[in-house]
Amino acid sequence: TQSTEAVVSTQSTGTFCSVQYFATMLAFNFCVLSLSFILAGATVSDDKFTALRFGDDGYSLISFQPNMSPLTEKFSFCLWVRKLISGVSPVPFAYEENELFIFDNGNYRLFGVDKSVSSEITVGIWYHYCGTWSLASRTFRVYVNGALAATHITPSGRKLQTGGTLVLGDYWDSVATGRGRTGNHFGGEMYNFNMFSKELTRTEVAELSAGGLCTLLPEQLENYRVIKWEEILKLHRLGYVQNIETGCVNQELNQELKDVKRKLLAIEGELNQTKTGLKDATLKLNETIIKLEITTLELNGSKIKLEGMTVELNETRIDLEDTTLKLKNAIETQCALQKGNLTKWDVFYSCKYYDKVFTRGLYKQLRTTWGSHTKTLLGMKITDRVIELAKGLYEDDNCE
Repeated sequence: TQSTEAVVSTQSTGTFCSVQYFATMLAFNFCVLSLSFILAGATVSDDKFTALRFGDDGYSLISFQPNMSPLTEKFSFCLWVRKLISGVSPVPFAYEENELFIFDNGNYRLFGVDKSVSSEITVGIWYHYCGTWSLASRTFRVYVNGALAATHITPSGRKLQTGGTLVLGDYWDSVATGRGRTGNHFGGEMYNFNMFSKELTRTEVAELSAGGLCTLLPEQLENYRVIKWEEILKLHRLGYVQNIETGCVNQELNQELKDVKRKLLAIEGELNQTKTGLKDATLKLNETIIKLEITTLELNGSKIKLEGMTVELNETRIDLEDTTLKLKNAIETQCALQKGNLTKWDVFYSCKYYDKVFTRGLYKQLRTTWGSHTKTLLGMKITDRVIELAKGLYEDDNCE
C-alpha cells in the first residue's frame, strides 16, 4: 500500500511539473508574440520627427514673436532645409527682416549685412544649416552639413535686437504687415528648427548632423534651447503649411525596444535551458516511476507468497497441535494401561469409536454405563480435540 501511494504521489508530482512547464511555455510564447508585434511596428509617432512643407503661393508661413532676450548676446540656430524652388531668393526663415535671415541656397543676412557661403546646395536634397554667434567672439559662423562654410566679423557691441517677429516660410508676414507678397516665399520643406542661447562649437554643430536627418538633439544642449521645433509645430499657420513625415522614428524608444528584445532573447535562452532541464528531469522521473511500479509488482508477488506461506504454516501448526494431542492421549493411555486404571474416555480411542461419527446407536451402547454424559457428542466426529473437550466438561481421574 505504501509503495502504491508513493507511485501515485510521484505520478502526481510528474503531472504537476508537466502542467506547470507547459503553462510557463504558453505564457512565454504569448509574451514573445506580443512583443514581436510591438517590435515589428515600432515606428513611434513623435512631433520631434515631423517636418513642414510650405506652399508655393506667397502666403504660406508661420509668424510669431518669441522672447529673444536670452539670445541677445549669444545665439545659435540650426535646421534642416530641402530646397524645392529654383532660384536664389527663397527665404526659409527671417527674424525682424534685416536682423537675421537665410536664403535656401545658404546665403544669409545678419545685422543688415548680406553674405554668401561657399557650399553647393542641390534642389530636392535635405541639407543641415547652422549659424553661431556671440558678442564676445564677434564672429558669425555658418556650417552646412557640419562643415564650416563661412565666417563673418560683426561690429563691436552689436547685439541681437529683441521684440521682433520671427517668420518661417517667408521674408515677412504679408498678412500682418499688409505689404502683400514678398517674392521670397520659401515653398520648400523644413525640419527641426531650433535656436540656442549658446554659441555652439564646431564639434557640437557636427554632432547635430552626424546621423543625417534623423539625428537626435544631444541631451547636453537641451537646456540651451530657447525656440523649440515641437512648439513651432503647434503654432497657428497661414496658407498651406502641411505636416510631413520624415521617416524617422523615436530612436531613444527604438533603442529601448532593442534592449528589451535583447533581454527577451536572453530570457528565451535561459527558458530553453530550463526546458531541456525539465525534459531530462521528466525522463528521469518517468524512469523512477517505472522502477517503482516494478518494485510494487515484486512486493505484491512477495506479499502473495508470504500469505501462502502463512496459510501453510497455520496448517502445519494445526497438524502439530493434533499430533501433540494424539501423542499426549497416547501417553496417557499407555500410562493408564501400565497402572491398570483405564478411564472411560480411553474407549473412544478404540477402532470402534475413534475417527467415527458418534451416532445415536453408539450413544445407546454407552448410555447404560455413562449415563447422559456422552449425549452432547452426538453427531460429532470422535477426534482428539473432541475427546479433550469431553474430558474438560466431565472431569475424571487422571494418570499422574
